Amino acid sequence: MNGKTQDTYQLKFFGNSVINSYSQMFFSDNKIFAWLILLASFVNPYVGLSGLLAVCISIFFAQWLGFNRSLTHSGAFSFNSLTIGLVMGLYFNYSIAFFILLIVCCFMCVVFTKAIIVVLTKYELPVLSLPFVFTVWMLLLSTKDFSAIHLTERGIYTYNELFSVGGLSLVNAYDSVNELHFPVIVQAYFKSLGAIYFQYNIIAGILIAIGLLIYSRIAFTLSIVGFVTGFYFFYFFNEDLAHFTYGYIGFNYILAAISLGGYYIIPSRKSYLLAIAAATAIAILHSALGYLFIKLQLPLFSLPSSMVIIIILLTLKNRQEVKGLQLVTIQKYSPEKNLYNHALRSERFKNDTYFHIHLPFYGEWYISQGHDGGITHLDDWKYAWDFVVTDEMKKTFRLPGMQLTDYYCYNVPVVAPAYGYVYDIVDGIADNPVGGVDVNHNWGNTIIIKHADHFYSKISHIKEGSFKVKIGDYVKKGDIIANCGNSGRSPEPHIHFQLQTTPFIDSKTLKYPISYYIIRNYKTYEFHSFDYPLEQSAIMGVSTTPLIVNAFKFIPGEIFSFEFTRTKGSISKTLIEKWEVFTDAWNNSYLYCAATNSSAYFVNNGTLHYFTDFFGDKESLLYYFYLAAQKIVLGYYHEMEVSDPLPINSFYSGMFMPVQDFFAPFKIFMKSNFHLRYADIDDFNFPGKIKLNTSAEMELFGKVVNSITFELLLENNKINSFNVYDNKTKIEAKCING
Repeated sequence: MNGKTQDTYQLKFFGNSVINSYSQMFFSDNKIFAWLILLASFVNPYVGLSGLLAVCISIFFAQWLGFNRSLTHSGAFSFNSLTIGLVMGLYFNYSIAFFILLIVCCFMCVVFTKAIIVVLTKYELPVLSLPFVFTVWMLLLSTKDFSAIHLTERGIYTYNELFSVGGLSLVNAYDSVNELHFPVIVQAYFKSLGAIYFQYNIIAGILIAIGLLIYSRIAFTLSIVGFVTGFYFFYFFNEDLAHFTYGYIGFNYILAAISLGGYYIIPSRKSYLLAIAAATAIAILHSALGYLFIKLQLPLFSLPSSMVIIIILLTLKNRQEVKGLQLVTIQKYSPEKNLYNHALRSERFKNDTYFHIHLPFYGEWYISQGHDGGITHLDDWKYAWDFVVTDEMKKTFRLPGMQLTDYYCYNVPVVAPAYGYVYDIVDGIADNPVGGVDVNHNWGNTIIIKHADHFYSKISHIKEGSFKVKIGDYVKKGDIIANCGNSGRSPEPHIHFQLQTTPFIDSKTLKYPISYYIIRNYKTYEFHSFDYPLEQSAIMGVSTTPLIVNAFKFIPGEIFSFEFTRTKGSISKTLIEKWEVFTDAWNNSYLYCAATNSSAYFVNNGTLHYFTDFFGDKESLLYYFYLAAQKIVLGYYHEMEVSDPLPINSFYSGMFMPVQDFFAPFKIFMKSNFHLRYADIDDFNFPGKIKLNTSAEMELFGKVVNSITFELLLENNKINSFNVYDNKTKIEAKCING
């Protein structure tokens, strides 16, 4: 990176850090919202300028002290300093002493922020506005003895100040707003929003409310719910609203409702009730603390809301049982995104398990006895499977069927279902003749593999002397460990497979899903993930196809270039996009397009390729590829169809989306799905070309309102081309490198 590029990067980093500081108070990274807040903070220009200077100074200190650049960029070290600057601009006159004190307070606030982060991060708790409260208290207490700093008289003669800034037109505009005659509660709401940035007027509050509505419909409704609760709770117990409206304490209810109702907790009916409960707790706490701090002549500012938020989050993080209120685990910096992402993951990975257990064999087998089988899979041993190999007539043997070798599965390899250590082996039990049963050795020759503490797999009825491993060996998924036999209580060759929590031969079974498998119904195939295969199913593990595997093997550092033509109506335009594969600090892989500043995060676990998140331009080719290859099974099964839910906010942005946002915590009436069909292959044994047809659909009340279809052509071990058909738009893309 040359000097000029480095300077441009630093300037862009600094600018983004500044603007991000303004929306951090609302837990947002929305740029439009941030600019509206910045504008609102300059309704009183002296206050706004002081706040902007404080942000710039704090970002400098955060970089100078070597603090985390990602946190600095997000505004985490500067949004508290912003409020320090706003307070100083509101209370004091500009002077040399003022600016010296501003620099010192910003330094203290940044250091306090870092120290509190170190302490609270151990408990996974947020910093909130605690650094601001502590710093401003020291500021107000210390300035009582500082003769060089003077309280301002700005705000006393409002009309004179407005006239000096903008003349008669500004005075008339100010009067017009004040003459709107909002109800008391509406005025108090707008002024409370403005008070968050120390702008005690309706104009600032309206600007912030507009930005809040643009940023998040859920956050907007939560702000109203929290404020109205606090307002009427205060009125019910006090009846005199003068202190409420004069002190602008309503912003405590607003911030707490947004944070607990939709930012730290997944929005839901219960989170809205929690926001109401938190508002009442803040009202009581504010009154209680007020009597203590009035003696010190210190304002509470946002201390009550910060205390309530931290206490509630601490209790929720230490629950023995999770009921209703779901904490956000992957923060998307928007209540809607948090909710839709949670809904998607709950549906998409509802049965996902930490340990992926695969079928203990190669090829296609048949489940002769499944869970709750009527023969031996009963009571404590009901969660098990018996597997055999059959022909098209469902026969397990070739004629005459009198010898063990007549049975299709006899002496066929058995493989490890997952990574682990061989815990125990029982061998030396002879195979029964056909129809014979050894009741003295129920399980016959058996292997037990330890995958983790209190998690084991057991395979029984193995052929005597066929073990390829010994106790203590480490095995990988798919390693051949023995051969199928007919030992123990087994009238004909088969294998018994179960999961268990203890390492004993006769352990109780554990209900645990098989990670990925294919069910064949005559000539059709069904893909299952983290499910329980049923009795009398023809089942097989996913056999990957090298062409598909290689096409979706995105290696960090690899660059893909696509030339594409976008046709809309009679207008066509040819463009080129380059995607590079990156891995972030958390080992998450993603495709990045620098031209559109777009990122598509993906996972490839050897069986599946699937995308998890998209950030950036939804007109980019990368976005369409994100939709087109949302979930790909890395093995070809002709005409097999795979479906998966899509995040509705990532796919659909039509007129109904804002309406859905308002109702989302209570009812999601929109649905988005991805569909994949394995359409064509030139050679089943040695494929050179494979065509996949996919689509993304949006449903509203069960009716499809938007649909995009795709065709992907895999050739030469890469995604050679793909086409997009979106209403009146057609995109034809071809890979031009590799």
